[in-house]
Amino acid sequence: MMNENALIESMQSETVFELTGTEAQQRGKEEQYVFVDVREMFEHQVEAVADAIVHSFSGFDAHRLNQELDGRRPIFYCRTGIRSRKALNKMLKAGFDAQHIIGGIQGWKADGLPVESSKTGTSIDVMRQTQMAAGSILLALSALTYFFSPLWMVGVAAVGLGLFHAGASGSCALSSAISWLPWNRTTSCQA
Repeated sequence: MMNENALIESMQSETVFELTGTEAQQRGKEEQYVFVDVREMFEHQVEAVADAIVHSFSGFDAHRLNQELDGRRPIFYCRTGIRSRKALNKMLKAGFDAQHIIGGIQGWKADGLPVESSKTGTSIDVMRQTQMAAGSILLALSALTYFFSPLWMVGVAAVGLGLFHAGASGSCALSSAISWLPWNRTTSCQA
């Protein structure tokens, strides 16, 4: 079985699969292309390429996405290009044409291209809020363990297990809960 990189390299002579931000912007102006953000919705809400649709990599389904695109060709992006390259490989393996932006939205911005900024009430993305919350909980539980009772260590272990599960599964109950907080919801400002 061919690995993901070999698949792209074997097909590279026929089609270009990896685009710079500038190349992607040019193709994105054509009707047959559409930008597809493979990050999670809370990441998309912080900053995104204009008119991009969201199809998160955590629930990626090449056939469903192809139906949603109605004949248009996807140009995938994520934060740094890792998830978008994996999405590209899944599309190619399923027999569909696609491209991705090298370096993701970071590469897009490095090329000086515009992004739509925060549609939420905060500029701190949900993942950073989750990290801050988990760290604060661990500090509080550690202090309770030290000053009051070693039984609080059960809480420390529970948070550690939750963090391990989030990393292993790609889903985090704490970040899901945080994403529903009022300041993380999409705002609609009218002039």
